[in-house]
Amino acid sequence: MNTTAKVAIGFGSIVGVIFTGDIVYTTHVKKEAWNCARSLAGTKGVINLGAGPDRVFPSQRIALSPEVVANVDIIPDGLPHYFRYDIENELPFADKQFSVSYASHILEHLGNWQLALEEACRVADFAVIVLPHPLSPWGKLSPAHKQHFSRSDIEQMGKNHNNVVVFY
Repeated sequence: MNTTAKVAIGFGSIVGVIFTGDIVYTTHVKKEAWNCARSLAGTKGVINLGAGPDRVFPSQRIALSPEVVANVDIIPDGLPHYFRYDIENELPFADKQFSVSYASHILEHLGNWQLALEEACRVADFAVIVLPHPLSPWGKLSPAHKQHFSRSDIEQMGKNHNNVVVFY
């Protein structure tokens, strides 16, 4: 994969996405995304956006990974390298301070996801974004989701930012 190009990637097919397969599919996509983020981590490390206490086990492992130098969420948490910030506002980090911004299943929860994406791109060389699959019923039906991203929306993210890799 050419990570310096504008990229939007969907893994797998819609088979297994619907109903019970959605959890397995999401875990697989998240693992692929994290492997991508780790491969791009470089010397400046990863900022893990949306790292609050409502994590499933794989997300907990990511938050504790040695590549992660900053865990950010609006909800207080006892994670190492934890910073309490609202990612819908400007982040208090320097431009390109990190190698990678990693945001897994965060943008769909935000009213101002565009600013959060802009900030993720500003503070890191690359942004690795994980979104619910556009065909996932859970992505559409979750009351916690303020946004639903179509394939067109996801492709536009890759076109508008030359340092974004999107997994869904």
